[in-house]
Amino acid sequence: MKFKKILFRNSLLETFLYFGLLFILINGTIFLFTLIRGNPRFLIYDSSWIIQIAFPFIFSIIQTSVNRNGILKLTVFNDSKTLTEKIDSLVNNSYIRIVSESGDLNYVKKTKWARFFNYFFRENIKIRVTNNEIMIFAKKNILDSIEMNIKRSKLNF
Repeated sequence: MKFKKILFRNSLLETFLYFGLLFILINGTIFLFTLIRGNPRFLIYDSSWIIQIAFPFIFSIIQTSVNRNGILKLTVFNDSKTLTEKIDSLVNNSYIRIVSESGDLNYVKKTKWARFFNYFFRENIKIRVTNNEIMIFAKKNILDSIEMNIKRSKLNF
């Protein structure tokens, strides 16, 4: 069995979504804290801009550049049905399969909170099966996990 991983370029939309989520969570918490104390303000003290503005910006750039979207192509295997069942069992821990019109296997997060945060994190999985190739579209961390679990499995594909 051969594995080929192709990673896409960084997505500006995902970077801005990460930044927006972190910025709102950090600054919303700080604003609520200062509001409860009776002195509502944006910055806690003069040098807090590093924590409140620079950290979400730098973290979102680093996170989206490390965990990019990609494709894992599986070729040279014996039985595609057994291999797709193995991938399905690996993915079913935290994802559920949804119906697609194109015949592809689409997976989304199980819980409602995970689906809400998935708007920002974009961690859906799409599997396209052809006669001689299986392509898995997902984030790099998910692709690495699937690849390592398939390599470690005792089944001969």
